[in-house]
Amino acid sequence: MKIMVKACLLAAISCLPVALYAQQDSIWLQCPLNEAFVVPPAKNVIHYDEPDMCIVLVSKPDTIVKACFNGKVTNVEQTDDGKWDVVFYYKDYYFWYSGLSKSIVRRNDVLKIGQPVGYITPGDKIEMLLFKFETPLDPTRFLECKNVLKKE
Repeated sequence: MKIMVKACLLAAISCLPVALYAQQDSIWLQCPLNEAFVVPPAKNVIHYDEPDMCIVLVSKPDTIVKACFNGKVTNVEQTDDGKWDVVFYYKDYYFWYSGLSKSIVRRNDVLKIGQPVGYITPGDKIEMLLFKFETPLDPTRFLECKNVLKKE
């Protein structure tokens, strides 16, 4: 009996790390644009602060910007340059789109993955930031379409 209890305890302990790892949140994001290109960061620029962990996307044919994940809109705001910022969240993840020409969502709207969020002028850039609560994350690590993205 003691051997059986020890064997069960040993099996439970050895499976614990796998079970804990499986419980961690992992997200895979759909591209906000169908035919997106990553805009490389500017070279020879002096940075006084840490650069933002964001991805800048451009698409020549696309005009519709889509939700990269399911979520609820928390903020829609027009910036000084006339562009729009849209922020939505899922659990502890916050997705921030900046540079939209027009927003078609409002605060508290519930988004489904792939649902249109706004529009851009063909060839315009959008910036996508990702946060887990207040910690910035590199969105390129989670983009499902990262194999399709090419640098111009």
